[in-house]
Amino acid sequence: MSSSELERRGLEGNVRRFIVFRLFYSARFYYPVFTVLFLDYGLSLEQFSILNMIWAVTIVLAEVPSGALADVVGRKRLVVFAAAIMVLEMLLILLAPMNSSWLLFLMFLGNRVCSGLSEAAASGADEALAYDSLKQLGREEQWSALLEKNSVVMSIGFSTAMILGAFVYDPAIVNGALGMLNSNWSLSEETIIRLPVLLTLLSSLVVLVTALGLYDLDKPQQDSGEGTVQALAEDVQAVSSAFRQIIDAGRWTLGHRFVLFVILAALALDSVGRQFVVLASEYWRAVDIPVSWFGFVGAGMSLLGIVNARISRYLVHHQSPLVNFLILSAILLTGLTGLALVIPYYGVIFAIGAFAMMSMVQYQSSFYINREVDSAHRATVLSFRGLALNLGLGLASLFYTGLVATLRSQAEGELSAEALENQVFEQSLIAFPFYFLLLFIGLLLLARLLVSNSKQFFRQPD
Repeated sequence: MSSSELERRGLEGNVRRFIVFRLFYSARFYYPVFTVLFLDYGLSLEQFSILNMIWAVTIVLAEVPSGALADVVGRKRLVVFAAAIMVLEMLLILLAPMNSSWLLFLMFLGNRVCSGLSEAAASGADEALAYDSLKQLGREEQWSALLEKNSVVMSIGFSTAMILGAFVYDPAIVNGALGMLNSNWSLSEETIIRLPVLLTLLSSLVVLVTALGLYDLDKPQQDSGEGTVQALAEDVQAVSSAFRQIIDAGRWTLGHRFVLFVILAALALDSVGRQFVVLASEYWRAVDIPVSWFGFVGAGMSLLGIVNARISRYLVHHQSPLVNFLILSAILLTGLTGLALVIPYYGVIFAIGAFAMMSMVQYQSSFYINREVDSAHRATVLSFRGLALNLGLGLASLFYTGLVATLRSQAEGELSAEALENQVFEQSLIAFPFYFLLLFIGLLLLARLLVSNSKQFFRQPD
């Protein structure tokens, strides 16, 4: 078989493996019981908050350097690193002792740091590898179709993981199923608590095998005879080059204001929508959804990603970027306004607007950024988007924390503890549409002041 044929097969394999990687990377079976899992292991609520803050800080610090490393040392190497760290991340929880000792906290601390590093390393590198594979095949016009297919597969996989993860965490369901097979079979509660983690560990192994099978576009396939010292010297030089890559990509982004405002628009839309998604389980309770239905509601929201992908593909091929931004803003603002009404049962409908932002923003920002950016800066610029989204969520979380503290201080002493929490939460929802409106107006004013060539915003698809 000729080398060109081998390369073509490798490129085709990268496109398929991109979908498989994203599917199993996002299939986190512990997500529907995320907070409960940490507490059931023996951590306190304060420790849980500290660990998630460390997770967010890790992503922010590692996001851009990892994107630059992907452009310099190779996208495949970063994807493999992300997959290997995911395996370690899940092993730390699976082997953690269930008590309140410092060993438990340290192992969960390692888990959160590994999770942040893995998220940062995978962000942009896998996407850049898939896009460049299509480009070398001469089929980059199929990128939007690949994004749609990826969104559909991820939505199905994520919803399945949500339902299955919630089921295997319930001792009655697990032991009931085992009892039907053999009356002597049963699992302890401690073992059942670890089942969602075990399933996610199996997913991480699939992710690692998938990453190892990727075709490396950045370096020719080399024999094992390459000197170790020489390879190490090249890696050290590559790491130092990564910092120059960040500066170069930053200058490129500032010089291409359209890409900059795509990133900022993604920040505005995603940060508000994602902040609500973090609080979604509390909202389901506020609109009288039974706890047993939380997993199904979350799965249903995930499956809507299939529809969101189809809508996003239509929009990027039939409307200008500005019109698309206005459409997404209208969807989000309508949803946030309806959420603030806290309508029993039917309030779930308005949550669709917030959940839709996570997939639609990812799709449309990926389409526009990959279309505009050159290959040399692709992963780094995509990591700028990841950094912006995490910073946006951090700012929204900081704003929400201050708002809740203010509302609680105003009403403290007048209600019982539970009633106070419910009232504060429902009142806090009123601020969401106003917060987004401020971001929306500020972004439009910034675009008018700084972008001299506004034709790109009104550019109709070919």
